[in-house]
Amino acid sequence: MKKFLIILVIFSLFTGSVFAAAQTEEQTFPDPEKNFNFVVGFSAGGGTDLIFRAFAEEFKKVTGQNVIITNIPGGSSAVGTNELLNGEADGYMMLGAGTHTVSATLQGTTEGFKELDHIASLNWDPFIIAVNKKSPYKTFQELVEAAEKTPGTIVLGNSGQTGATGVASIGINLNFGKTFNVTSFNGGAELIPAVLGGHAEAGIFSQSEVINNLDGLIPLVILTPDRSIKSELSDVPTLAECGYDFEVPGGSFRAICVKKGTSPEREQYLADMAEKAFNSEGFQSFMKEKGLIPFFKKLEDYTAYDQTLIDAYTPILKEAGLYKMN
Repeated sequence: MKKFLIILVIFSLFTGSVFAAAQTEEQTFPDPEKNFNFVVGFSAGGGTDLIFRAFAEEFKKVTGQNVIITNIPGGSSAVGTNELLNGEADGYMMLGAGTHTVSATLQGTTEGFKELDHIASLNWDPFIIAVNKKSPYKTFQELVEAAEKTPGTIVLGNSGQTGATGVASIGINLNFGKTFNVTSFNGGAELIPAVLGGHAEAGIFSQSEVINNLDGLIPLVILTPDRSIKSELSDVPTLAECGYDFEVPGGSFRAICVKKGTSPEREQYLADMAEKAFNSEGFQSFMKEKGLIPFFKKLEDYTAYDQTLIDAYTPILKEAGLYKMN
């Protein structure tokens, strides 16, 4: 009996120590010696990268932690997503997620949203189809007419087939009888010089990318239901104003996710800090300057909203024969 009691006491001390250690670890999160890391699945310089860099600066201020950006381009964000999924579920590594994550998951290039937990959404960045200023096409109607006259010769570029601009370009092409030569590039950082250099007649860009390149690009049409709130783009017509009665994904949605298995306490902390960073004067000013549409939801509310995006993208990808999710 005494032996049993001794074993029981030892076991209680051991389990109590483990529980206390776990509690201490959660109470000291984040470790001041560790960095937060935002993984961005696109090259530096593109619209998604610039948004997360601006957000990371504010996240650094509200947490007091060092924050780094790790660009891992490839597979229209799938390579970066997979890198995060191969890491630890400790809350220090976060994914710059969004519509590109939804699209890549549905196309089977990553487990994506099936293995991610939702922390917070940030904003929408409207899509604009633009051409080089030297282009002979001055309106979207002229671009469409050229594509219909010589099918397969007019290149409509996007920042990656499994990204949101990829899905938008597929939707455009389906509605015009597949007359465009839809071509994918590795992020906006590659698409921009391709159009500026004349290697693609047109491209689908995030509005923020167009604003940064107005000296070389002519915006032809915005894909959102309403015109841009930015004065320098307020005269860019919508699809409906151009005479076309259909809708396609109209913008890039940006958000933050972590690997499933991250503790609820850490996820709550990250969501609360993300909310503070989102509401900071610096990030609000950045979004206003770039014409981004603020859209904040966290945890369960963001999870529910992400499902609406999944439901919207699924039929487009199925029609195009690109749906490959198990």
